[in-house]
Amino acid sequence: MTEIHIRDARVVTARGVTDGEIVITDGRIDAAGPAPSVSAPSDPDTVIDADGMVALPGAIDVHTHMHDDELFPDGIDFATQTASAVAGGVTTVIELPTQTPVTTPAAVRRKAETCADLAHVDFGLVAGNVQEPDIDVTGIMSAGTADFKTFTADPYLASDEAIAGLMRRVGDAGGTVRVHCETQGLLDDARSTIDGDEPDVYMDSRPLEAELDAISRAGYFAEYADCPLHVVHISSGSGAREADRFKSRANVPVTLETCPQYLAFSKDDVAEKGPFLKVNPSLKSDAERERLWDAVRDGTIDLVGTDHFPTYRETRAAGWEDIWEPYAGLPGVETMVEFLVSEGVHEGRISWPRLRELACAAPARNAGIYPQKGSLRVGTDADLMLVRAEEYEVTAEDHTFVGGWTPYEGRRWSARVDTVIAGGAVVAEDHAVRSTAGRGQFLNRPL
Repeated sequence: MTEIHIRDARVVTARGVTDGEIVITDGRIDAAGPAPSVSAPSDPDTVIDADGMVALPGAIDVHTHMHDDELFPDGIDFATQTASAVAGGVTTVIELPTQTPVTTPAAVRRKAETCADLAHVDFGLVAGNVQEPDIDVTGIMSAGTADFKTFTADPYLASDEAIAGLMRRVGDAGGTVRVHCETQGLLDDARSTIDGDEPDVYMDSRPLEAELDAISRAGYFAEYADCPLHVVHISSGSGAREADRFKSRANVPVTLETCPQYLAFSKDDVAEKGPFLKVNPSLKSDAERERLWDAVRDGTIDLVGTDHFPTYRETRAAGWEDIWEPYAGLPGVETMVEFLVSEGVHEGRISWPRLRELACAAPARNAGIYPQKGSLRVGTDADLMLVRAEEYEVTAEDHTFVGGWTPYEGRRWSARVDTVIAGGAVVAEDHAVRSTAGRGQFLNRPL
């Protein structure tokens, strides 16, 4: 029997923050609560004095792109990227296809086996990128995922008919469809008006209205098909409000996700950071960014994921000369928690319980793994983190991420992920990873 006793922690629950202790036995939460209510083990293997640090469940990132043998260069794979995740307090990831489609049961099984050999954290998969509806939905679900991803924009554009057909089949089978919402016709028209290759023009090539139109249409498709809908990476406050109409009126669940980059940056920041802020959907105005924080605070946005996409610094830097050249996407899995604490909780934008909901509990429910993940309930997986207060300047040199850059370089933050525990073992300390590749397990999520 292996025991860990965490003392003098500030434990975050749905109701608030309380001074307490946590006991872990054989990889499970054995007790968590105020010290008088916790029966401390007499001779634990490890005692951690939290010294007032905040204890949260391990974060769950439901939107990552971490492994693609046909796209990512040497050194960027599920091992290095899940190491980056665990360094930042993310103890479970849901991996989506990037360039290589995963649209058959065999493809799901192959990717699950490949990633299991490399994973530092437990993980699930999403099927995608679906462009035709005639896929083996029930077979894919039996292989381990009830989540399907489709697009209203290139390079994986699906027709309206294909999306409606996919939603009908997935809805009938009890699954969920995730939709990248930007209308391709509006993107095409916007692109036709642009003559240039500087970083700032990229933002103009993906206008706000393309997101709003596609979100509205996806909502109506979900109503029509009786299919649960998850809207990924909402980039604007207006987009959140548009999607919220369907949360209250649809007969099926509609969940909304945003990403840290849309809360941290606006198109005004592109002059300084250029291609290091190239992301789809593009960044919007500072006013939209503030409205998005409002939607995060008031519960319109259900959860935060990162849309983590890794590249090396030199690859991304090519965009200074031609912004159309590098792939869009930002690394974010290692910085998500520290951003949300520093610029969310510590700035008074959200509370500790709201952070727990956004990064832990709601993502776990979305992935179908709550309360085993995303909570500190007795008997659940001992995945958790301790976060300390500390003022520092963000630098990529302090991170495990192998790409050598972060869009947050130079920002002043006030929180640091100190200790990360997964499966009842200490797997990271101050961004130094102690786990090994292959430790994580595939989470079979057929429903």
